[in-house]
Amino acid sequence: MPLFVTIARLPWQGGLLALALAAGTMLPAAADEPPPPGGYPSWADVQEAKSSEAAKAAEIATINGLLTDLEADSEAAGGMAVRSAADYAAADAALQAATSRLDTLSAHAARANAELARHRKDIGALAVQSYKTGGTNAGFFVALDALETNSVQGLNLVKLVGDKTATLVANAAAAEKTATALTEQEKAARSERERLSGEAKAKLDAARSAQDSLARRVAEEQRHGSELTAQLATLKGTTAAMEGEYRQGQAALAAYEAAQAAKRAAAEEQARGQAEAAARAAAVAARQPKAPAPAADPGQANPAQPGPAPGAVSNPGVSNPGPPAPEDPAPAPPSPPAVVVPSVPGGAVNDPAGAKSYASGRLPAYGWGQDQFLCLAQLWTKESNWLTTATNAYSGAYGIPQALPPGKYASAGGDWLTSYRTQIEWGLGYIRDRYGSPCAAWNHSASLNWY
Repeated sequence: MPLFVTIARLPWQGGLLALALAAGTMLPAAADEPPPPGGYPSWADVQEAKSSEAAKAAEIATINGLLTDLEADSEAAGGMAVRSAADYAAADAALQAATSRLDTLSAHAARANAELARHRKDIGALAVQSYKTGGTNAGFFVALDALETNSVQGLNLVKLVGDKTATLVANAAAAEKTATALTEQEKAARSERERLSGEAKAKLDAARSAQDSLARRVAEEQRHGSELTAQLATLKGTTAAMEGEYRQGQAALAAYEAAQAAKRAAAEEQARGQAEAAARAAAVAARQPKAPAPAADPGQANPAQPGPAPGAVSNPGVSNPGPPAPEDPAPAPPSPPAVVVPSVPGGAVNDPAGAKSYASGRLPAYGWGQDQFLCLAQLWTKESNWLTTATNAYSGAYGIPQALPPGKYASAGGDWLTSYRTQIEWGLGYIRDRYGSPCAAWNHSASLNWY
């Protein structure tokens, strides 16, 4: 039996590690949420089922099914909460970008309109001055009318006015075009921002609903899981602790195998994408024309230039060839997985310094010294930058240790969505049971890009 099985935990907690059903349908939020599993047996049902082997076997199957349903519901609710929070993070980022663009366009439009007003003021002042001095002619007023009506034919009459007037009118016309274009762009940007604002609000509502659903599912498992496990133990003639550990061990083994397969697939997909990007960059660089070597001036002989070595082939056309073209640079090393940081409704704490301090203080409880912390720091910096809400965009792994699927954290506590302490406890236990130490886990990750 793997070491993972021997960890003492409450029996109901072990069910939250189940992974086999994690790839199934996630729970919809709020009103469309299906009801929790029902039909829980009473102790009287259990006692009655012990009267015959057939009834006992049927009751055992019923209880196992109910426990599996509870595990699946909690797992699905956890995955939906993480995905909804990530969706909200993306929508909020798009909203912030649109807001920034709108602010920039508004500032540009305001400056353009101020510039237009200044030009018109200058034209008005010139008109007044011309009137006072008696120098105003019909062409000037035709130019003013052309400016107001955007009449190209009318603007042709600007030549009837002096050069200064023509310049002012031309500048005003250009400023008006700029102001009009920027105002239209500002209007479109404002409409897009309103659309994104509505979308972000809907995503936020969905994220809150998914988190509420997760809390209800965890409470449901807490309420019924322990009693169901005790009933199962009574029917099988074992103890509740033994049944809980057995289910926990089976779920942990399935979780580990599925998680490793998912992480390997995600790492391979990421590496493939990076290799394709590097190949495209190399192809673009190869198509770039090489700069020709500077040609020597045959009329400028260099008496100090040494002659060719004996046996060397001389090129009479080039007396001083340039240096060879540099080789294409090697492709950049793989970058860390793309991580989004959703703002989880409910107060998630993204405190890398606090998380590192907590993890360092917990090492002795798992049998390690501080010499292991550097490896742990490197491992989880690579995985998540020690962010509680870090979500891997490739695989969907979540949290500081990047559990996949995220619902596995529930074995360490129901507040795993927002608590770095709960995530760290789960992560340290996972490292101890699968690799023995943080340095062994770090070596595995450095070699294969997953752990």
